Amino acid sequence: MVGLPYMWSPVYRFPEPRAFHGPRFYNPYADMQGHWRRANLHAHGRAWGGLTNGEQTSEEVVASYKRLGYDVAGISNYHSIAAHQGVDTLAMYEHGYNLTKRHQLAIGAHHVVWFDFPFWQGLSQQQFILDRVARSGALVALPHPDTREAYDATNLAFLTGYHFIEVVNGPFESTAPWDAALSSGHPVWALGNDDTHDITDPRRTAAAWTMIDAASSSAPDLVSALRAGRAYAVERRGERPGQMDASVSSVTVDTGGTVSVSVTGAPAVIEFFGQDGAFRSTHLGGHSAQYTFTQADTYLRTVIRTPQTIIFLNPIFRTTQEPLQPPLAAIDALRTWRLRVGVLAALLVAFVMLWPVRLPARTTRTRTMAAASSVQELD
Repeated sequence: MVGLPYMWSPVYRFPEPRAFHGPRFYNPYADMQGHWRRANLHAHGRAWGGLTNGEQTSEEVVASYKRLGYDVAGISNYHSIAAHQGVDTLAMYEHGYNLTKRHQLAIGAHHVVWFDFPFWQGLSQQQFILDRVARSGALVALPHPDTREAYDATNLAFLTGYHFIEVVNGPFESTAPWDAALSSGHPVWALGNDDTHDITDPRRTAAAWTMIDAASSSAPDLVSALRAGRAYAVERRGERPGQMDASVSSVTVDTGGTVSVSVTGAPAVIEFFGQDGAFRSTHLGGHSAQYTFTQADTYLRTVIRTPQTIIFLNPIFRTTQEPLQPPLAAIDALRTWRLRVGVLAALLVAFVMLWPVRLPARTTRTRTMAAASSVQELD
């Protein structure tokens, strides 16, 4: 029975990892409108009778974030869409019940996917789950990628069909998985979320969030802005869950590849990182910084550090065309059926070997009578 789900999962052909390239530059902030919405897209209320460790009701969690000044309080209960139950939140849920905590966030969800591989998952099984979750909503994010090495650099070089990596999960950063995906040519964006199960826990609540440049807080506007990359992840520094002490005012790139970043508020340390997460440049204590792409630079992402917050901007990367066409894995029909036939054959062999061997009833009665006759002769 354990092998049956693997017969359902197809085998995929994955595009070879290839760094971003081309004479043009894609800037997700090119059409920035300046209408920033503060959002947390990963929090848990009480669900499934308390089995998932949510300490408060989903309504209480939403109310708490609203009091803290959030525009969007996303409730992502496991396999349950709180918005469909009357909660004032974006329709979303968290998928996954496997030992490795290889989970997915379905944002803008319209139904729940229940299927998962609880134990082992190869690359094709991971892609199969991503594709199924993607069909249940508008956007897919990979939460807490470093937890139990849920999404390692090797797999992120190949997996496709998702839009975000949770770069900040509560007090924990995960930039290495993000750089692994970006360095392999996958245009994925950053999210910052609390992943709180208890809104009274100061280490989690208001520890991270995502600023979204959306015309309104309606689901269509939020999804549109997130899909385009008009957002950035924020990590709180220190213990106070207060407001940010800096905000992004502009991010531009000219035809020669010079990136200019400007912030308002507290003086900031502005850092640039490139291929494989390699450090490129830093600018101390100001409100603006520039960096020019070199021939070796395939993408550039910016980190802004202030006394109270750390801001992770989405990357600017080289491209040959717009709109973007991310690489996509495809089902390999021949290898899929070979796998299914092989698994079926293995299950049949195991069934035959484990099936108890029973003697025919007539032979058993004959042996019993013979044994009784022998006893009588001895008597």
